[in-house]
Amino acid sequence: MPQKKLEPEDEGMPGAPFWMTTYGDMVTLLLTFFVLMFAMSSINEQKFLQAASSLARHLGVLEKNVGIIGELSPAIGTTGIAREQIDMVESMEQIANVFQQEDLQDLASVDVMGPGEVLIRMGDQVLFAPGESDLKPLALRVLAGIANTIEGKTKTVYVEGHTDNIPINTPEFPSNWELSTARALSVVRLLEAEGVPAEQLAVVGHSQYVPLEPNDTPEGRAKNRRVELYITWSESIDE
Repeated sequence: MPQKKLEPEDEGMPGAPFWMTTYGDMVTLLLTFFVLMFAMSSINEQKFLQAASSLARHLGVLEKNVGIIGELSPAIGTTGIAREQIDMVESMEQIANVFQQEDLQDLASVDVMGPGEVLIRMGDQVLFAPGESDLKPLALRVLAGIANTIEGKTKTVYVEGHTDNIPINTPEFPSNWELSTARALSVVRLLEAEGVPAEQLAVVGHSQYVPLEPNDTPEGRAKNRRVELYITWSESIDE
C-alpha cells in the first residue's frame, strides 16, 4: 500500500524575540505617561487663568483689556500653578479691596494679563488735578496700598502715563509729552518711597498716542487720561 505523502509544515514568518514584546510594552507605557503629564500640566494653567478671571469678576474688577505693552507678555510654560502665580492672585484681591474701600471701581481696575503678569489702570481723576502732576491725597493712599501689597514680590513695574488729545502749553508742561511723563514719574517716586526697589521701576510717557477710546467725546477723553502699572511677578517667591 503506497504511503500517504506528508504535507510540508507551514513555516510562517519568523517571530520576534520575547524580550522585544516586553520592551515594546514599556515604551508604550512611558509614552502614555508623558502624554498624560503634559495634558495635566496644561489643564492646571487653564484652571489658573479661569480662577483668576473668576476672582476678578467677583471682586468687581473690570474685564481684561488689551495691555499697551501686551506684546511683551511671553508665553507661560505648562508646569502647573507656581507659587508666584498663587501669590499674584492673592495680591490682586488685596489691590481690588483697596479700590473698593476708596469707592474707585469705576475709575480703577486690576487685570490678569497672564500667569505672573498684572495690569493696574487708574484714571487721572484718582491721581491728579487737571493739568498737574502732583499726586492727590487720595492717590497717596491708593498707591501706598498698592506698594505695600507688591513690595518684595515683583520683578518689574512699568509705570506709563497717558493724556487725551487736548493740547497743553504751560511753563511746566510745554506739551502732553512732558505731562504724561511727569505724572508717571510722580507715581514711580511714590512707589520707591514706599519700598518698591528702584531697579525694578521704569517710567514711560505716551502723551496722547495710545488712547483706549476715541478722543472725540468728553467720556472718551476721560478714559484716555490715565496711568497704568504693568507688573511682572518675581520668578521666585520665598515660602
